[in-house]
This record gives sequence, structure tokens and C-alpha cells, in this order.
Amino acid sequence: MNGTIDLSPFINGKYTDPASDRLITQIDPSTGKGSGEFAAAGAEAVERAVTSSRQAFEGAWSTLPPVARAGMLKALAGLIEANADRIAASDCRDMGKPIGAGMFEAGMVAAGFTRYYGEAVDKWPRGAIPATDAGAFEMQVRRPRGVIGAIIPWNFPAINLMMKIAPMLAAGNTVVVKPSELSPGSASIIAELAMEAGLPPGVLNLLQGDGMTGDALARHSSIDMLAFTGSTATGKAIMRAVGESTLKPVLLECGGKSPELVFSDMAGQDLDAIAAAILGGSMQNQGQICVARSRLYVEAPIYDELVGRIVAMAKATKAGDPSNPETRFGPLASARQKEVVEGFIAEAESQGGEILCDGRGALASSGGFYVEPTIIGQTDISTRIVQQEIFGPVLAVSRFNGEEEAVRLANCTPYGLAATVWTRDLGRAHRMADQIDAGMTKIMTAPVQRMGAGFSHSAEAAKQSGFGIEGGFGALDSYSRLQAVEFHYGDTP
Repeated sequence: MNGTIDLSPFINGKYTDPASDRLITQIDPSTGKGSGEFAAAGAEAVERAVTSSRQAFEGAWSTLPPVARAGMLKALAGLIEANADRIAASDCRDMGKPIGAGMFEAGMVAAGFTRYYGEAVDKWPRGAIPATDAGAFEMQVRRPRGVIGAIIPWNFPAINLMMKIAPMLAAGNTVVVKPSELSPGSASIIAELAMEAGLPPGVLNLLQGDGMTGDALARHSSIDMLAFTGSTATGKAIMRAVGESTLKPVLLECGGKSPELVFSDMAGQDLDAIAAAILGGSMQNQGQICVARSRLYVEAPIYDELVGRIVAMAKATKAGDPSNPETRFGPLASARQKEVVEGFIAEAESQGGEILCDGRGALASSGGFYVEPTIIGQTDISTRIVQQEIFGPVLAVSRFNGEEEAVRLANCTPYGLAATVWTRDLGRAHRMADQIDAGMTKIMTAPVQRMGAGFSHSAEAAKQSGFGIEGGFGALDSYSRLQAVEFHYGDTP
């Protein structure tokens, strides 16, 4: 149990037996102390969940008018907003998310994705192909894929949950979802709210569990598609599991090692504001975000001035108790994550990296898993701190000279998730966007933050960061299949 949250499998509209004696111990990241335990869903529970979702899909759900699905999703969005405090408290307790951030993520973002897809489903564009002669016509129709398995990471529990299941449900699929064992609580809350919003039993089933639970879900022959967000290593394991079992499409959003490039033509802008934006982009959620701009490259003429400001701001950023509404920087999610992050820092230091800001040792007396912002300069392109995802508050910084070197540095890792380019030169901006291998590239001409496309934003990762479009109408396409219907008509010749 997690407080008053039931962490049993939620199948066919009710909590059921996990059919397993594999116990998962929960640890409070802010203290390092145990906070509860629950049983991982076993193979028999997975079977029940998939069977329930199959029956719901083959029942009325897939043929329900889009406006009916829309009404349920919009009702669910309202319930998520009304229960944002419960969802935030669960994420705070489970993975150390500062309570203020949790409130924003649940009330604004998770509810926003849900409402967006409730509004979008009956506006989703379909296609028709012009006839090549007078007696033929082709209609192209999006059909639901069927039963989709969704495996959700721990870093943004509510956001990642609704970013996956809202478009899946809107497109007419049923869903079996497995959240991370590190952050199970908010998914159980939202599963209950989905029933309150009117979703029929079996349309959304929830399996709390570990890697064995996820593997059983990926291999199940009645899962029509598998969607995953998490590490590249786990994404590869999921592809192997799918390949060894039954042919199905897979959508993967995996690791990132995203670059941020600052050209010297930004010298006339507010460097304090630019520094704050860069620090925020690398340290959001304690750096536990796949699109963290964890590699900073600054053109030589402004390197010292800009990096000096970033370091000063990083040193002023202090971690605190995530349950305190004033806290903006909490602990890492687990002891293992802290160990990994500190290992990267120590290795970089031993390889000649210059520790400009050292976040190790923060709040050591608390017993929690704290690492404050850490900045390392003069990092070689071949080192692990440059090449591998850390998933923690560590920023590697280096100089560059000119566009050619900037592109080479930006593309030097196996990943291709995101990138940011700071320049006032419109031509350069287009050249960078063309040449950087990233699913999404942000061009910044001034230190201002805009909503941009908002919930309509769609992108697809590149290289080892995965494949498959998420967000916007693109996600509705991802979670549906394209059927061509040909009409041949007219009098017999």
C-alpha cells in the first residue's frame, strides 16, 4: 500500500489479486526510508488484464462514436484537475517530485493532454485519394489498433501516463498500462477517476509491477501494439521480447543526450536570462528528463562570461524537502539513481573534467538521495559524461568555434531526441535545424519562453532515442492503423 492508495491490479473496473508473491518495497527518496510495499502483478494477472481489454475492445468501445469517447476524456480531465493535490502528493512521496511541480504537472499538463485529445478526436483529419479515372475512388480510414500495452516511466508519472493513454483511448483502442514500480500511486488514482468519468470496465486496465510484469505484457500475443518510454537499454530489451513472441508495432521514446548550442551573436542579449533558461533546461526535474539539455556548447567569445553566470546560478540552487511548497529542487528518485549520477561525476573528474559546481553531499544528514546541480567543464568528446545519458543534474560544458564544429559536437552521441540553438542569425538557425539529428530542435533568438504548439506539438525521436510520433494529431496516427478502402463502380463495359 502507498498511503491510502490501493496498488493491486486494477482490472475490469476493480482492484484484483496480483497473483504474485514478488513484493516491491517502496522507499521515500527524501529520507531513504521504507514507506510501504506492494505485490508485482504476476503472469495470471497480466492474462486477466489483457483478456478484459480484448473483450472491451471487441464490445462497444471501438465502435463508439468519437463524440462519446470525447465526452469521457473531457470528464476525466476535469476529475484530474479536481484531484491534482492527491496526484501530486503521490508523486512527491513516490519519486521525490517537489509538490509544487507535481500540482502543475497534474492539474495543468496531465489534464491538458486529456482534454486536448477529448477535443481533437472528432477533428482528426482523414484522407481521400483523387480518382485516376471516372470509375474509381479510394478512401483512407484510420482504424484503432486494438489492445495497446503501455509501459510508463517514473520521472513524470501523471504526464507520461496521460500523454500515452489519452490518444490511445481517443483513437478507439483499449489499454493495459504498467507504470514504473518507483512511482505507482498516481496511475491508480487516475484509473479510478477514469471509471468515475464513465469509461466502461476493461477499457483501461492497470498492472502495478516490475520488469517481469512489463516483459509479460510485451510478449503477450493478444497485445496489438506496445508503447514504451524509458531508457534505450530497456527499449532494446522490449524489442527483443516482441521479436521473440508475436509481431506487433512498437513505439519507443528512449534515452537522450541533448545538446544546447549558444552562438556569440547572442552577446547583446540578456545573458543572465539566457543562463537561467539554460540551467532550467538542464536541471528540470533534477535532470531526470529525457530531453534535458545536458550538453552545453558555447561559442568561444562568450564562453567565460555565460558559463560563469550559469555556474553562479547553479551554486545558488539548493535542494530541499519535496513536500515543502517552497522547494524547487528535490531528491533523485532512488538510491540507484544517486549512485549512477555520482559515479558519472567521479569518473569525469578522474578523466580531467573541471568541476565548476559540485552538487555531491547535499543534505547528507537527511538520508535522502540528493545531488544538487553539478557543472563540469573541459569535457572530452569521447568521455561517458558526454556520450551517455546520466538522468541527473549534471551539465557538461565546452567551447566551440563556428558552425561546422557546432554541428559535429551536437551530433557526436548515439542519441537524437532534442536540441536547442541560440542565435539571432535566421540563416544559421535553418542550417542548424537541417543538420542536427534531433526529433525536435528549438531555436531561441532571445531569452523568452512561449507556449509554441502546446498540446498540438508532435515529434519523432532519431537514432538511438527511439521511433514513433508522440503528441498532437501525430499520436492519433501512431495509435491507429491506416486502411485503404477502394471503390470501383460504374456500368459494365
